[in-house]
Amino acid sequence: MSVFGVDVSSYNGCVDWRKVKKAGFDFAILKIIRKDLSKDNAFETNWANAESAGVDIVGVYNYSYATGIEKANKDAKAVIKALDGRKAMVWLDVEDKCQTGLGRGLINIIKTYQNEIENAGLQFGVYTGFSFYTSYLKPYKDKLNCPMWIARYGNNNGAKNDKYQPQVDNMIGWQYTSKGKVNGINGYVDLNVFYSMPEEKAVISNPYPVPTRVLYAKKILGRWYYRGEDVKFVQYSLYEKGFISEKEIDGVYGSSTADAVKRFQKSVGITADGIVGVQTRGYL
Repeated sequence: MSVFGVDVSSYNGCVDWRKVKKAGFDFAILKIIRKDLSKDNAFETNWANAESAGVDIVGVYNYSYATGIEKANKDAKAVIKALDGRKAMVWLDVEDKCQTGLGRGLINIIKTYQNEIENAGLQFGVYTGFSFYTSYLKPYKDKLNCPMWIARYGNNNGAKNDKYQPQVDNMIGWQYTSKGKVNGINGYVDLNVFYSMPEEKAVISNPYPVPTRVLYAKKILGRWYYRGEDVKFVQYSLYEKGFISEKEIDGVYGSSTADAVKRFQKSVGITADGIVGVQTRGYL
């Protein structure tokens, strides 16, 4: 089930979290530290007031200026100190211009930070823009092992247009606009949809692993390319919903599976393209 929320910092001013909750936004991600590693000026106020209003604080984010592992380690320690025993997923925001020429070094920064956060018993993820991801993280995606929260705005008019939804491995959240308008927040605010929440422990009957890659019908040298237990997850879900027979759960994403996915997509009112990305996976 998809849930909607906001991410805020001191730049958003004084937030009336009760109005935000009433407007239908169920979670918040808060900026935790500034460039000088002191707490964001609104962090403690936002934490207390969001919690009081019943808005789930599912994460904090740290805009990174790290260009080396020593700085990454220092930043992570500052976040842990600011949390002071509170539990929240820590999102490392990598998008600054200073990080664009680091190559594999950026992956080392992320993993150093990740290790520090996870060793403190906290969950970790990476936030970035779709363009930055494509240019600087995707070439090393096999080296990353964490959830992704991706920003992609399209025409950025405050609305969620699924045409611009990113297709990124391990993506659990999409920041779909920076120009949202929400009662209780002055000016524009970032709006997000999450397809699974960090604390969420899903209970499913499907015995196969949930896909973390985009699946579709593709042939190479006459052989269907996408195969594996995660394909069986899709096929088993389709079988449970009556779109294929049990004998068709073979772990091969071929034309028959793609056709069944299209029929399923049409039945739930989403684009019927036969591609199992984040949105279709969520519905399955």
